[in-house]
Amino acid sequence: MKKTITIETILVIITGVLLTLVRYSEGGINSINKMAEGVETNPMVIYMLFALLGLAIISRLLRKFYGINTYNYNAKMQFVEEVCEGVGSGLLGIYRLISGMAITVPFIWYFTDRDAFLWQKGLGILLIGIMFFVGLLILSWANNKSKGD
Repeated sequence: MKKTITIETILVIITGVLLTLVRYSEGGINSINKMAEGVETNPMVIYMLFALLGLAIISRLLRKFYGINTYNYNAKMQFVEEVCEGVGSGLLGIYRLISGMAITVPFIWYFTDRDAFLWQKGLGILLIGIMFFVGLLILSWANNKSKGD
């Protein structure tokens, strides 16, 4: 789990925090708002990504616990696993971006507009970022554990 936390922290910093800071430096808060709108999607898309990641995890666990000969069509099943994992990893990417944005925005807001900063809203946004990060850690850990890492 320690390795997962380290790797996911680095990925969140690179794909979420740094991207948010770059967008802010290029276009201000409006640019971050546009980035947040771009991440916002229909919940069904998230459910589908979650389901595909879950299928990949379940498939690998079945293979791990019941042996690789469980499937008569081994090569086809491994292909399906890889496709499900590839699509499901999009969910992890979205979680990384949302987590990084939600952790960074309160600090940008505080340091750029202290007069308008509202502690309750800032802490609420930060808490959302932390919750997404914890969810990301759980999904990433389950994904890695099912691979045997």
